[in-house]
Amino acid sequence: MSAGEKLKKLEKKIFLCLPLGVCLALCLNLLVALLKVDRLFPAYSTEIRPWLFRFPLGIGIVIYGIITPVIEELIFRFLFFRKLCVYVTAQAAGIASAVIFGFYHGNAVQFIYAFIFGLLLAYVYWRFENLLSAVFLHSAANIYVYVLYFLPVGEILNKTYVCIILILISGLVSCLILMYFYKTAAARSTLPEKPFFPVR
Repeated sequence: MSAGEKLKKLEKKIFLCLPLGVCLALCLNLLVALLKVDRLFPAYSTEIRPWLFRFPLGIGIVIYGIITPVIEELIFRFLFFRKLCVYVTAQAAGIASAVIFGFYHGNAVQFIYAFIFGLLLAYVYWRFENLLSAVFLHSAANIYVYVLYFLPVGEILNKTYVCIILILISGLVSCLILMYFYKTAAARSTLPEKPFFPVR
């Protein structure tokens, strides 16, 4: 396979990170809503959530859909996760970076969401070794969440059966895309990786 063909296949997979980001965000947000996690932390609904969505739609998309994903992926995946892979396994580095990513969001509700999402972002970056994959995934998820906030769909999404159906569909699509990534990506990443206690 020529270098050009490999690049085209990589580009195709990277663009699949866009629907993956939307489906993951839909699935995780509805799951958190269905489990009513925010009721355990009322300050999230009354203070934090309105503060996060304080910008007009266009400005919010630029901030959360472009600027934030680029900065956060540079810090948490390209620098933090990649550097950790020098000292520990990729799995341990992924978990550690996801925990820090969760704490970085500053509240318990977002920690749960950001931790799971951080694991998937680390996995996608590790499989493709291309920062665009993580940025596209992160960007699509953020834009979806921000746009959804401004749409009049609250009554529909408050229905339990609708949530369950959407969780199943978005979860299935996410799994299919991740399985495709797993089967078609390189068998092993070339990122530096060492055991936690290297033998000297």
